[in-house]
Amino acid sequence: MAQYDSSDQKNVSGSDKRERILKAALHLFTTLGFHATPTSQISKEAQISTGTLFHYFPDKNTLIDELYLTIKKEMGDVVRGTDDASLPVKTLLERGFIRYIHWAIENPEKARFLMQFHHSPNISERVQSQAFDEFRWMYDIYARAIKEGVLTDHPVHYHLVMTQQILNGIVELLSIKDDEIHSDEIISAGITKIWK
Repeated sequence: MAQYDSSDQKNVSGSDKRERILKAALHLFTTLGFHATPTSQISKEAQISTGTLFHYFPDKNTLIDELYLTIKKEMGDVVRGTDDASLPVKTLLERGFIRYIHWAIENPEKARFLMQFHHSPNISERVQSQAFDEFRWMYDIYARAIKEGVLTDHPVHYHLVMTQQILNGIVELLSIKDDEIHSDEIISAGITKIWK
């Protein structure tokens, strides 16, 4: 990446600087890990001063919290879509699965970050709780699916974890681009496993 030049910063808006910091942190956290990524390296990658980074994010933990919430919200908005809540629950879930798969394929670093940091002690309990609150709608859809017999009679958390593992497996298989099995078949077979 190009060397940091403070003269370039005069024409960069605050929201652009914040986005550059988040993008740089995402890349470095997913390739090097949280602990192996110093803030100075994030600043260099974002082409901003370390002082500017601390203006937007007072410490690295705040940065990772904000990055996690930003990506989680983006993914949630995509998965939720604009479907009518009165649709059959199986349809709602399946459409959400498909949207997640496409989002993860189009945003591999973001998907990898969510997988890496979902249970990380580096994400504060406050942020974990906030993320859960923002995904309450998903919990409710799964509860409805269990009640209606679309999903097996196991706790919602069980289904959330198992579904996420299957969907991430589908994404991994799709990223390999194996010619022996068509992508539609991978998706269909994977989603069938969720119902079973």
